[in-house]
Amino acid sequence: MNGNDPESISLQMLRDMQAELRDALNSLGGRQRDGLLDGYIGYSAAHINRAVEGYIFLRESGRFDASKLLVRTALEAVIRVHAVRQKPELLFRIAFTEFEEDKKWVRPFNRPEIEDAIQAIDRQWQEFRQAYHAKYPEHPLTEKELPLRRAAELAGIDPYYDSHYRLYCRFTHAAFRASTGDLNDFEAEDNRTMTLCAFASVDALVAIGAVAPNLPKLKERMSSK
Repeated sequence: MNGNDPESISLQMLRDMQAELRDALNSLGGRQRDGLLDGYIGYSAAHINRAVEGYIFLRESGRFDASKLLVRTALEAVIRVHAVRQKPELLFRIAFTEFEEDKKWVRPFNRPEIEDAIQAIDRQWQEFRQAYHAKYPEHPLTEKELPLRRAAELAGIDPYYDSHYRLYCRFTHAAFRASTGDLNDFEAEDNRTMTLCAFASVDALVAIGAVAPNLPKLKERMSSK
């Protein structure tokens, strides 16, 4: 790579977007968040930032195959953030889904204290439910799991789920075609996808009060690629 090839150019775009994401996160330091929604967006953006940082490190060191394994985690977080930005009441269903997953996780251990663990999770859920209702009394408390595909659909981005997310799931799930390199024809999407994840994170942070002065120019650069 000589710095002018498509990979180098798109990777530099990602570096610049990640720097803006980092600075936007730092700009929120020491500020009190306004409830669970702001906290969810902030922590999700931090998770995406870590994934993007790791991705850049791997990409710069030539570990292209390893870098692809980080794309799905960023996409999942972005889809959920986009969902709660479009429909804030979905945060409750996302939380319910995670509590239910916690119970599924501990059940197979088959130890005497498992029932105590399940009861503890249920108590934590009730405490969360009360706190959530106190903060957002207008939100319906729908205790129904929210699959990621449904979250994308409710957010209006299900076509992106069915294209890019499904592609990067192939790498995460060790699909044979991904393992053999047959899906490398889509490699040009890697940097663009992570750049979009970083951009969506910065945009969400700005909505909750973060500072990102370079975002308009970065968006313009991203759109011109």
